[in-house]
Amino acid sequence: MAEAEKEKPEAPEVVTIMAPVVKRPKIAWSDDLSHDSEEDREKERLAQLERELEQTREQKPIYDPEELEKLVDYVVRMTTIYDLRPEDWTPATRQRIEDWFLEPKSLILSIYFKGDKLKASFDIPLSPVYDLTYFIRPPDFVFKAETFHDDIVFGTFRDSIEANVINMMEYVYAPYFFAITAWPDSVKSEFCTHIHTFLAKLTDMYYKMLGLTVLYIPREGQHLSFEQASADRELVKRLEGVVVYWTHQIKSCLEDTAFVASQKELLCPSDEYDFWIYRHENLNALLHQLKNPAVKHITKILVTTHSTFIHQFQCLCEDIVQKVKEATSNIEYLQVIKQPCAVLECVVDPDEISKHIPHIINLFRFIWMESPTYNSEVRITNLFKALSNQIIILCRNYIKLDDLFDGNTIKALGEFSKCIDCCKKYREIYDVMAEAHNEENPNSWVLDTGSIFNYIDSFIQRCFDMLDVCNCMIIFGRINEFENMNKPYFGGARGDQFEAKCEKIERMFFAALLDVKAVGNTILDVQAPSWYDDILAFRTVIKDIEIIIENLVDTVFESVNHVEEAVVALYSLNNYSKRKNLKRVFKRKTSEMWAMFSEEVQESKKDMVSTRSHYPADMPSYAGRASVLKMRKNRLVYLKNIMTDASAWLLPCSSSEDVIMHVNRLMGAIDVAIRELWIAWTHNLDEKCGAGLNKTLMRKSAEFPGLLECNIDVNILELCHEAAHWENLMMDIPLHAFQVYSKSSTINYVYESVLAVVKGYNKILDSLSEEERLLFKPLITACEKKVQPGITKLTWTSTMSDAYIADCVMQIGELQDFLTTYKNCNVNLVKIMEKICDTPFVEFDIYNVFDIKALRAKIRKMESTAMDSVLDMYKLIVIYLVIVYEGFEAYITQVNSINCI
Repeated sequence: MAEAEKEKPEAPEVVTIMAPVVKRPKIAWSDDLSHDSEEDREKERLAQLERELEQTREQKPIYDPEELEKLVDYVVRMTTIYDLRPEDWTPATRQRIEDWFLEPKSLILSIYFKGDKLKASFDIPLSPVYDLTYFIRPPDFVFKAETFHDDIVFGTFRDSIEANVINMMEYVYAPYFFAITAWPDSVKSEFCTHIHTFLAKLTDMYYKMLGLTVLYIPREGQHLSFEQASADRELVKRLEGVVVYWTHQIKSCLEDTAFVASQKELLCPSDEYDFWIYRHENLNALLHQLKNPAVKHITKILVTTHSTFIHQFQCLCEDIVQKVKEATSNIEYLQVIKQPCAVLECVVDPDEISKHIPHIINLFRFIWMESPTYNSEVRITNLFKALSNQIIILCRNYIKLDDLFDGNTIKALGEFSKCIDCCKKYREIYDVMAEAHNEENPNSWVLDTGSIFNYIDSFIQRCFDMLDVCNCMIIFGRINEFENMNKPYFGGARGDQFEAKCEKIERMFFAALLDVKAVGNTILDVQAPSWYDDILAFRTVIKDIEIIIENLVDTVFESVNHVEEAVVALYSLNNYSKRKNLKRVFKRKTSEMWAMFSEEVQESKKDMVSTRSHYPADMPSYAGRASVLKMRKNRLVYLKNIMTDASAWLLPCSSSEDVIMHVNRLMGAIDVAIRELWIAWTHNLDEKCGAGLNKTLMRKSAEFPGLLECNIDVNILELCHEAAHWENLMMDIPLHAFQVYSKSSTINYVYESVLAVVKGYNKILDSLSEEERLLFKPLITACEKKVQPGITKLTWTSTMSDAYIADCVMQIGELQDFLTTYKNCNVNLVKIMEKICDTPFVEFDIYNVFDIKALRAKIRKMESTAMDSVLDMYKLIVIYLVIVYEGFEAYITQVNSINCI
């Protein structure tokens, strides 16, 4: 103890400035009534107190400016906080430090960063700070520059509470407790044991978080020789407790033979190498601690006392040496995979990963075969698991989920497919190499493949899950960055209902997609099991959507009546048919559509047989029937083209080829039938069919005397009509018929013109009575002269000028106009005559009585009015007669001669 007292440092010299102590005088209180009054005595007492306070008032220290500057510089240099720079010391901060030296009542000075600004305060900051340097002095202590470093108490608090507590306990409080002699031995022993246990566990926990194994070395007993310490049984027990904890720490360190990853971390081969580097350094650090004189001193004490715990501790110390050698060997062999794995970590495209895998697996095999300490199946399995993790990390980095949820579904499909292929190739390469080694040397490659590929299989499954999500985004969400996919549109009365149902499907899907997007951080995390619940919820929604679509398809097809509507309905819903679970429904509807097409083909076949002799009334016999067949064929060709074009997006149907075959056969049969009709027509043609063109254009009617008839050969018109339709049907026309048909345009023009003339002439004659015909005979004769060339001279082959037809039409038109005027005038004349007959000259009411004079005046007035009316009508009669006369004026002589006869 004497040695300890000698080694005890001297107490620092404390310099204070204190006011001279003046003892407070006692004031005698007297009951003598002759003394001053009580009020005077109170004033005297207060004045005395004022004088005492004035004498004891604080006096601030006075420093020389140079000394004060030097003290501030000491504080600046002793402040050790993170990222402290010279420019951080502002004049305001330095002034604050000067104020602290000038205020002896301020016991603490704290220097810290508040934001980006350095602060100095006389108290502990109320808000959290990263670190803080403190300076402490006794009350009313005045520092001097010469002794500042000996007098000041300072330190730095970090953000680590554990480190601050350890330092405070180990270097400040624990030595005081260990040196206490006033406590009973049992109490002190128990208390010091708890201190050792607390510091040992806290030190272990703090440095374990930093990845280190640090032994707590107690300072108790270090100043005693091992003989003296051995004699203190309580001290030995406490040291045994510390050594037991050391044993536990060392055993844990030695058993830590594999890197322990966090829940969100995947270990790679480079992590395995880094682990052994860390293990090597940690074990060497542990050896270095064991060489500490204090540790050796404690060990010697326990050896001297024949402690039962020291033997296990010493054995573990020897094991550390062996483990260091093991770590060194493992580092040497793992060094060979460092560079290849670093190259693998730089790979971006999953297609390139498979090129590096065989070389790395060969290196793993080399380590397995050659390493004396790393050749266990467990460690090699862990190495392969690390390689699997590395591949998963590379694939996960390659996949851009943000791009997927932004709408790049096709890109994402490619990314997921690449990653799946990459993982499968890795498994194939592993199996091939393992099989090759086992064939060469049976059972030489036996590893836990389930453990190796557990995460790989899980990652592949998640990629398949996301492939399903991508396909659903394309099918149900119409999200495709390369194609603008339109919304389904439906016709008919219920089209709006069907479209509303499709919009509901999209809303359901996007709600489920948002849920998937919300858990995007766990999608590719093979260590996150919550994804299985998330994808199950998504698939449940998709299942509900599929049921809605199945019902929608059935409802839409209830209103489908023919093939075209079926094709349109399937096209509107085609995007849903890409869903695997919906293919069954769409295949059924596709089969129904082909069945409808087949039924229509059969109906066309039956109609062709039952209506073989039918043809439109405005068409010729042979070409009419052929045209009907051609229309049926065109209908079949149209439907066939629709179905053929739709086959590009329709689901395959087993009956489609048979239906197309029947269609082709029916179309071939129609072509044959058309050909047969054409042959029958050509056989019925007269080789002298053109002889009818030599007839005159018109002839006198034998059945209706006086009338004209068009003298056209009906066979010529039928031939031209048939030939025109056969030409439209792309069939050849025989030469002798073609010679006639080539003139069909002229013939038809002449025929129409002659018909106009004949109809006009006959209409005039039909509208005249026998007497009127005699009256109009000169005018009719004039028309006959115009028409006469067509009756006697002009034929259908003659070159007839348009002037002839124009003159005929004009002559007949003029006659028809005059005839119409004549008829109208006659009708009007009859009406006027009737009106004259009905016009009374005198009209009286039998019940009225008149004066004779008034009666005469009224009669004259009535006669005058009636006469005026009759004269007006007479004038109209004259006008109508003049109009009729003007029509006959050119032929008045002939008319007079006819009337005389």
